[in-house]
Amino acid sequence: MAPSYSGVWNISTQYQYRTGWPFDLNLGSKALTAIGYDDTNSAYSNVVERFVFESAGNSTDFGDLSVARSELAGFGNDTRALFASGYTGSNSDVIDFMVYASAGNATDFGDLASAQRRNPFGAANNVRGVFGAGNSSGSIYYVTIASAGNTSDFGSPTEQKSHRSQGMVGNTTRGIYAGGSALTNVIDYFTIPTTGNSIDFGNLTATKYEISGMSSSTRGVFAGGRIDGADTNVIEYITITSAGNASDFGDLLSSTGRGASGASSSTKGAIIGGGTGGGGSNVIQTITIASTGNASDFGDLSLEAVYGASASDAQAGVQALTSLPSAIGLMTSNGSDSFIESVDITTLGNGVAFGDISYTTTNGSFGGASSSTRMCVAGATSNTNNIDLTIFATRGKGTDFGDLVVGGITTGSSNSTRGLFSTGGASNTIDYITIASAGNATDFGNLYAAVSNPAMAGNTTRMLFMGGDQEPSSPRYLNEIGYVTISSTGNTTDFGDLLQTLGYGMATSSSTRVVYCGGYNGSAGVNTIQYVTTASTGNATDFGDLLSQWTQGACFGNSTRAIVGQGYNWETDATQNVIQYFTIASTGDSADFGDAINSGAPAGQSNGHGGIA
Repeated sequence: MAPSYSGVWNISTQYQYRTGWPFDLNLGSKALTAIGYDDTNSAYSNVVERFVFESAGNSTDFGDLSVARSELAGFGNDTRALFASGYTGSNSDVIDFMVYASAGNATDFGDLASAQRRNPFGAANNVRGVFGAGNSSGSIYYVTIASAGNTSDFGSPTEQKSHRSQGMVGNTTRGIYAGGSALTNVIDYFTIPTTGNSIDFGNLTATKYEISGMSSSTRGVFAGGRIDGADTNVIEYITITSAGNASDFGDLLSSTGRGASGASSSTKGAIIGGGTGGGGSNVIQTITIASTGNASDFGDLSLEAVYGASASDAQAGVQALTSLPSAIGLMTSNGSDSFIESVDITTLGNGVAFGDISYTTTNGSFGGASSSTRMCVAGATSNTNNIDLTIFATRGKGTDFGDLVVGGITTGSSNSTRGLFSTGGASNTIDYITIASAGNATDFGNLYAAVSNPAMAGNTTRMLFMGGDQEPSSPRYLNEIGYVTISSTGNTTDFGDLLQTLGYGMATSSSTRVVYCGGYNGSAGVNTIQYVTTASTGNATDFGDLLSQWTQGACFGNSTRAIVGQGYNWETDATQNVIQYFTIASTGDSADFGDAINSGAPAGQSNGHGGIA
């Protein structure tokens, strides 16, 4: 039984949770386990079984993988479990997925860049799965879990690892794996929402391989494995956010942890199957991650399993979004990561993993445009002319929308129907798209000067372009404000001036005001917030101050609130993950909103900005 969709619990449901009535398994935290090698029948297995963390007992049949195989990786988000690579007489490049809510056979997801085996590690947040380093090549890949497709390159480990069951733990931002071939005790970590090589974290208590991993949002636990060819029952743990060596946790029931798979809920860890000596085991053991102590018996698999893989819908990397907020802002991450995170504009809080854009770039600036349902992101460095489409209501990977007329460093904004982009780096080109219809951009007209990074925002009829960098011309930075009528085409008309010459500032709007935030004056960043009334013309007026000197962040909002996310803080000389806000209709300084997952966000858009009626 479950609460009704209105949130009201009926009497029988309340009684169930106060008595010894059978637990409703549909309400629990579900783990799926691919058996791997079936030691009961001495064969590679395609069997996947399910158990629920809140109800100790035996696992039940869930469905079958597309290919029977062992030595594979398992990971997933709150709706999907993915099983990747493996071995069945030869290495496999297969990626399967299953939906936790519906028992049935696996569906093809895509392929690895190269066939892998030997239990490559796998970690995930609610958007992105990262896995690899199974073969001696040591490659690490990622996929966007909600969107089927082949892998993209992520980075490399600190050392080559190639032996079954490297332990894997993590949370929403960090994946940590340990052990592996050459009898290593090395623990590495990587940041899931970015791409890049792994970084040394610390060491296990001993050199080992074929270990399993579990984690809460703060603690990672490694269990079992082999040391110098002998099985071990040792369990050890680390604190995920603090690099350092592992500490003793307790012991398994026996030395059945060799080649076991690990799965986690928010509080419990499970060690599933695993070998003793030359054979497998059907035992499921459990631990409470926040404490220390020995494992206890949970139940049994139907088969003796070794070198399998598991995934859970409640693992620590999941940031569950049962529904998307009505006022949502999306921020793209900086550089080749192509990551998107979201915030609820009407509340305070941290960023939540949302998806990926469909293309990657070198470090640079995206331009964004959005309607109430769609966000388009375009450009960046290296003359990139891509335009990506993301749907506000759907987490996952964006799709190709079309191409800009001129690629490169890009800024953008929109009303509800048209998106305008200032493109091509130090160029005076303005492009436009119709947001509801995929296709290439069309030439709109020219800016007041050949500049990069003019801030852009407007209302339903007017788009304002503010400041910019016109290198190599002098003066390099401008205070000019120009405008166009969005529904027409043509060059900008003079609107007025900013309070000073600035480039790399950020802008957003209500239906009546455009606010310009931060910027660079040629020698340092500024913390100034200034505004103009969109329907009139004239010079900017002082509004207040940002938390510090800020440039090149994501700036977006709804009809009442402006959000400045991430960006570059000139006072600390570093990119920041700070999110700040202020009320557009008033004047005053910004206040702290929360923290973003990433620290650089050159583009941000919302489904309720001033250009949307």
